[in-house]
Amino acid sequence: MSTEGPLETPADRAGSADVSPLGHDGPTSPAAVAGVADGVAVGGHPTGGEATAGAAVAEGAAADGATDDVPAVPGAPTPPNETARRSRALRLTKDLDLLRGLAADVTGEGLGVVRLATQIGRDKSQVSRSLRALVETGLVERDPVTGRYHLGLELYALAASTAQRRLLSVSPDVLRHLAGELDETVHLCTLHGVDVLTLRSESPPARATAWGAWEGETAPAHATSAGRVLLAGLSPAALRDRYRAAELAGVAPRSRVQSTEDLAAVLSEVHSTGTSVVREEHEEGAIGVSAPVHDFRGERVAAVNVSGERRLVEPRLDEVVASVAAAATRLSRLLGAHTTSDGDLPRRPT
Repeated sequence: MSTEGPLETPADRAGSADVSPLGHDGPTSPAAVAGVADGVAVGGHPTGGEATAGAAVAEGAAADGATDDVPAVPGAPTPPNETARRSRALRLTKDLDLLRGLAADVTGEGLGVVRLATQIGRDKSQVSRSLRALVETGLVERDPVTGRYHLGLELYALAASTAQRRLLSVSPDVLRHLAGELDETVHLCTLHGVDVLTLRSESPPARATAWGAWEGETAPAHATSAGRVLLAGLSPAALRDRYRAAELAGVAPRSRVQSTEDLAAVLSEVHSTGTSVVREEHEEGAIGVSAPVHDFRGERVAAVNVSGERRLVEPRLDEVVASVAAAATRLSRLLGAHTTSDGDLPRRPT
């Protein structure tokens, strides 16, 4: 793998006052950086990366001497604490630019100092010093062979934990909107071994008292639409490992999946459509429609599911599928991805 020529000069290594606040200054939160670098909005704000960056800078600025603020007086000198705060905020913004630049690398090979500096419009000696400070925090890593830089495992770990919490915090509004739009019960599901687990359920306003009826319940993943869109995200090796000791025959007698060969066939269909529709394979008279939710890494972390009576959903199936897919896409974007009849209890996710 080729390098980009000299990545650092002796002057780069000499050090400077332009040192990353993430590496050496106090109250800056690495979790905020994790959210911004990979497009994950943090702190409960369903915003994009640019807005979150502003929030992170504002939060960092507020934490430094906010109680010492004095009203601006025309012609008066800037208070020392205000000058220091602005300087830290500026350096933080520059570090966020570096992390965004590294996150934009689609080659997976990392970026050298020269190329990254050119990409973000910064002096390469300043970029080099800031990168060295970020390497010390674990937020950035440097390949010892090529000298190229890429986002560090520490950053991914922080972003992953943030994304999980964010999924649970932002999903209720999306699910409630979908339930009201379709007048059907909706669920947020995730894989749990060879089962699918319901994390959250929402029902239309007319049946709001029954919204949590299936939270915490599990169902066979291979026999449900939610389970199938999540299983479709696994590699063939991971899928074989998951079902190596599992028995498929007879687990869900109504399901057309009774073997690993059957499972591979239905997952192929899911891959081609991007969604899954299951008709009466898990529960008589029921239909389930699901679409996957992706996190900032592009991995499937949950599924949005609508379950209802087949006789009511089937006539408008295209509308339901489109709405479910749109809700899943909205949740995915909030996680940083770029890419019933009234009166009845909510149905188990199918």
